[in-house]
Amino acid sequence: MFIRPHKPTPEPHTRHSLHDLGYQIDPDDGQVRSINTNEPFAFTEDPASKKANIELYNTLIHPASRAVQDIMTDTLHMEPIAVPDAGQPHCFIYATPGALSGDKLVVLVVGNGTFGSVWAWNVLLKQGIHHGSVIDYVQDCEQRGLGVLVLNPNMNIVAPDGVAESYNSYVGRGTEIKGSETADEHVGYVWSHILRDSPVRSIAFVAYNTSGSAVIDLLKYDYARFVEKTACVAFIDSTHSLFDLGSGSIAWLELGAQHWETSVNGNPTSVDRVGCPVVAVDNTTETREMTPSLCRNGVVEYVTECVERGPVPGAIEFGDGQNNAANLVQLLDDLSESDSEGADGIPDRLSNVTMNQTFEVKEDGYIGWD
Repeated sequence: MFIRPHKPTPEPHTRHSLHDLGYQIDPDDGQVRSINTNEPFAFTEDPASKKANIELYNTLIHPASRAVQDIMTDTLHMEPIAVPDAGQPHCFIYATPGALSGDKLVVLVVGNGTFGSVWAWNVLLKQGIHHGSVIDYVQDCEQRGLGVLVLNPNMNIVAPDGVAESYNSYVGRGTEIKGSETADEHVGYVWSHILRDSPVRSIAFVAYNTSGSAVIDLLKYDYARFVEKTACVAFIDSTHSLFDLGSGSIAWLELGAQHWETSVNGNPTSVDRVGCPVVAVDNTTETREMTPSLCRNGVVEYVTECVERGPVPGAIEFGDGQNNAANLVQLLDDLSESDSEGADGIPDRLSNVTMNQTFEVKEDGYIGWD
């Protein structure tokens, strides 16, 4: 007789706020501090207390992340937008007031594992919100008159209590969020259902770590509509590659993207892989995840300049066909020899080639998140 093995029922998931756990985010310096001692959280490597410290760290990361989201809504007055909608299992993305009805928008996309508001959990707990979260990026962009949208790519399921969770860290039963089953699908869904047909005319993406690949998918599968609306992509320690990209996409990256890369010796190593200019970020902190904070000024300056300019001039003419690959490879080689620009903002060498060569525009290859 076959006896079905007994599956233990997951224990009810108890949610604690940061305050419940005896910690708070200091309103003055943004550090995660003990309410009783006012000391900042400190991870100790002492063998006698390391295990307990790891347990405390793991207990604090989610409440601290939710506290950052509270700051975004309560202090920065960002609007939570349900994806796909509030009538079914959903997660939230966050928009500054009027962001989706204005002309210029910066879209912030975090990397693997964390909440949409956090670049890195370890930096958030050890260094505070000014280094570990998107808060300073949001404020800097707003000060420059730019709308901001913060995506939430790692919230893929909804727990029984209705709270969005990540496959990476949630243990228990959950219901998948339609359109956000994976981080890449979340980015694609927001693009096709919210951004692509919005009134915004000039979009800049800031893509950290694994989210770079998700943004590359937009360029690859929805080329014409992406370049028509997107001014630039600022990659930070991105994991994307040029594999299977059309020649038009490669040409666009050369003109419409930059990559900020962690470096301890000032020499970037990913030039051939990422397909765009690379900026070495001198990070001597022994914490690679500090890079989004260290390069913030440069990234914000870059995206501001790009969204003010608007989408890359003439990009739609590149097409994304494979038949022009040889011409465009030669074009990009030539660009490195001359940086002069014409009156339309297109490098002279590029302008000459686009006028004299016929670029075949193939069907989108758009697999669709519709």
